[in-house]
Amino acid sequence: MGLFIKRNFVKIVIFLFVIILARFFIFRLGEELNIQTTLEENPLLEKQLDEIPIEVPELKKPSLEILLSSTESEQGDTLVITAKNVPEDKKITGKFNSKSFDFFPVDSEGKWMAFLGIDAKKAPGEYFLSVFLAGELEVEKTIIVKKKDFYITKIVITPELEEKGFTSSNISENISTKDGVIIYEVLGEYSPITYFKRNFIYPLDEIINVGAFGNIRKDGDVTIQHLGVDLDAVEGTQVYAINDGKVALVEELTVYGNTIIIDHGLGIYSLYLHLSEFKVSEGKMVKRGELIGLSGNTGWSVGPHLHFSIKLNGSSVDPLIFIREINKFLR
Repeated sequence: MGLFIKRNFVKIVIFLFVIILARFFIFRLGEELNIQTTLEENPLLEKQLDEIPIEVPELKKPSLEILLSSTESEQGDTLVITAKNVPEDKKITGKFNSKSFDFFPVDSEGKWMAFLGIDAKKAPGEYFLSVFLAGELEVEKTIIVKKKDFYITKIVITPELEEKGFTSSNISENISTKDGVIIYEVLGEYSPITYFKRNFIYPLDEIINVGAFGNIRKDGDVTIQHLGVDLDAVEGTQVYAINDGKVALVEELTVYGNTIIIDHGLGIYSLYLHLSEFKVSEGKMVKRGELIGLSGNTGWSVGPHLHFSIKLNGSSVDPLIFIREINKFLR
């Protein structure tokens, strides 16, 4: 008898489980039939059930996030501002020391970016940076601008430059009344779009800085600040567009020599001075890395080289720092 029970124990357990499971389904079916019968007998109850609100938890959208590449900068530096979770239906803008600037979209996930230039002549101190959505203030941060110790050098006038009629005083006067006026009229035009899609490159295959940004050149009462970098280049070296853009100026100037200016959009301009030849025409759209000219020794120049500058929304910034900082965020 004990042997029989042992052999059939599993069968007995399965049989009991099936009976319990069947009774459960019969009970649930009865409940559903009772509910359906009740609803059919009382249609008002069904209507009341339909009107009972079902609370669905609202998915809260992430709030706007503003990230700065730095909150402390020296004169001539470039700041990168990244905005995350920007609503699709709201325009994002910024303001630094009461001067407005624009953002551009980086991807479709609500990420935008802006470049802020700290002018070489910006007075040291604390400045407010504000970010707006649809004109409403959303974020305000403090930027500390520090003084940079620029080298002081002497204005050099070689015998060759003297023969061309250059003096320290007429160079300074020309920059103030002629060449500088022409350039700043071009820089005063603002393109509210970005012509570029990728990071920036250097204008020469080899970068050797032989004239630092911000150098203060003096001769008696004449003071001229060097608002670009001088890059070593023998005459005829190929010069490239540092990014996509529109050629805003192609002109032979007295002090700056043969000059090309490219508008990259959003107030970003690159300048190429002292060229020996032009390879593009004014108004032409150029691509990143496209040949635009050949280096030379024209204008106020003590030897063949390329003077390379960046203007960022009107601010003179170190072009090598600009490219380095921008390329940390653009690919």
